Amino acid sequence: MSFLAAPGGDRLRWLWSTRLWLLAALLGAVTVYSGASAIHDVDQRRLAIGLIAQSTAMHLSVLASSRLERLALEAFAPAGPLVDAPPAPAAVRAIVERLARRQRDGVACACRDVLPAAAFFHLDAGSRRLELAAVDSATAAALEADTSVLGGIARTEANGPRGTSNAASRLIIDPRLDDRGVVALVQRDERGDPVAVYGAVVETRATLGKLFAASGPHSHMDSAGINRLDSLSLQVSTPPGQVLFGALGPGRAKAKVFLGGPLRGLELTTAMSTSRVASPLLSMHPSLALWHLGALLAATTIVLAIAVGASRRELLLARARSDFIAGVSHDLRMPLAQILIASETLSLRRERTDGERVSLASSIVRETRRLMALVDNVLLFSRSGAVELKPTLRPVPVTELLGEVSEAVQLAVEDAGQTIEIVPGPAATVIGDRRLVRQALVNLVDNALKYGAAGQRIRVGAERVDDAVRLYVEDEGPGIPAADRDRIFEPYARLADDQVSERTGAGLGLAVVRQIAVACGGRVWLEDGAARGTRAVMELGATSASASFTAAPEVA
Repeated sequence: MSFLAAPGGDRLRWLWSTRLWLLAALLGAVTVYSGASAIHDVDQRRLAIGLIAQSTAMHLSVLASSRLERLALEAFAPAGPLVDAPPAPAAVRAIVERLARRQRDGVACACRDVLPAAAFFHLDAGSRRLELAAVDSATAAALEADTSVLGGIARTEANGPRGTSNAASRLIIDPRLDDRGVVALVQRDERGDPVAVYGAVVETRATLGKLFAASGPHSHMDSAGINRLDSLSLQVSTPPGQVLFGALGPGRAKAKVFLGGPLRGLELTTAMSTSRVASPLLSMHPSLALWHLGALLAATTIVLAIAVGASRRELLLARARSDFIAGVSHDLRMPLAQILIASETLSLRRERTDGERVSLASSIVRETRRLMALVDNVLLFSRSGAVELKPTLRPVPVTELLGEVSEAVQLAVEDAGQTIEIVPGPAATVIGDRRLVRQALVNLVDNALKYGAAGQRIRVGAERVDDAVRLYVEDEGPGIPAADRDRIFEPYARLADDQVSERTGAGLGLAVVRQIAVACGGRVWLEDGAARGTRAVMELGATSASASFTAAPEVA
């Protein structure tokens, strides 16, 4: 505790507190930066969003392929079973007209989902004869000019690779048909050889709109919680980059899928807003990063707690120093005022009798001794904070020591209206610094005078315990709670009741007593008095009173 009173103690405490706060701020900044880096990991977030966009595009391609299969089978269903033998040439014309008529009925009633077909055709794989029937007369003339193109598309499809079944459909985009496309379905026999090709000439943009229409509110995509499809934009294009359908929005998460199956030969590009992606999918962090953040947070909390404690202690010390200055000022002012009054009275020869002259001189001596004791306490406490206290240890007879203490405090005791009793003890000798031990006992008596009861008797004595001597000072005051008996030896410490009372003090008396006791190889503590009040005990090492010592003479 003497460190706190060192000349450079304030600066060291300020540096210590400042460094703690700087370390806490640095750790907090590192924690925030690490947390932000882990939560907003750009590479990890970009990878996660890219995977989500890719899976979304693949999911949409599967949905579009299945829709095309369903719409194609429904459109060609009136042709009859496609796994049987091909129809007779005379019946082919009737079949394609039946398909065109069924298309007109479906569009007119709007009771079912149909392909936006403008015409149907049939190509016999053997004879390569093409039969074409338009859905409405307005497009019949335009399609007649494209008969050779349709025949070439159908023959190429028939000679192409076999699909997943003997009746697999496919959307074919040919630039020679402008804004139209062909949905072709190849009829094969049991051996897989092409028998016939059924086709529907459709509007490309309208067909793709049906295939890639937004999913319903109960789609698998929404139930999986991956993203919100209302933020999705897409476009379908051919490999050269010709956009057939859709337009990409401003979404930063983009993915491109090369379609296969019924839509092979096309490209699907999707874009979605990252804010519409389910956040739990973007919050997966490695366990090592979480442990790192936890360690940083724990370190920040610990350093912050230490910094708060150091700052709180600094505030308490500042308050204690303020109380110390106030107490020292009071303790200095009162004796100086008494000395000034007595000195002026003597210098002006205003005393009327010899008794008054002696009383005034005694007052000067008494108050001077009080000032010397106070200055000694302050000097001893501040010096012990700068360098180690090194007492001169010699044998000190207890009887002589108690007599010196009684003589030093007699005037102060009488002035306070109290009495002091020296309790005869065993003939013993303690090992210590005579001047320091005497000062410690004087401090204990002064403390008893200040906080004891009015008109009390202060008992000062010694007890021999094994190889030690216990010097004690016992008062008849209200006592000190057991919980505060150790804290009261701290520098500037005062009890709660004394902080609001009219009694003041520097708060160093008991702190100096402890320093002296420890420096002389002993200890000091407080305990209950024999009858009431408090007993302060200082235990020092003892030696035989008859032992001889070789030591230099000591000046008291």
